[in-house]
Amino acid sequence: MDETYPLVQARNELGQLVNRVRHGREHFVISEYGKPAAALIPIDELDELRRLRDEADIAEAQRRTANPTGEPKTHEDFMAELEAEDRQAAAS
Repeated sequence: MDETYPLVQARNELGQLVNRVRHGREHFVISEYGKPAAALIPIDELDELRRLRDEADIAEAQRRTANPTGEPKTHEDFMAELEAEDRQAAAS
């Protein structure tokens, strides 16, 4: 379980927390007003999260750009699809 530190305490102990993350490979959640707001994780784990996010984004873009006919979507059609999804999400 990750330890949680209130923002003020984390700020006061930042050097120590960074050392624990770097050398002990620990994770810390920083809360603000009692709610999780940020996390301290080792940089190589952040790199891996970014790589996974990029792979997911590429797969999603490939899925979205493929038409059932096999023809690429036009930019206008793609943007219209994104706008429709945004409207649907805002209505939810």
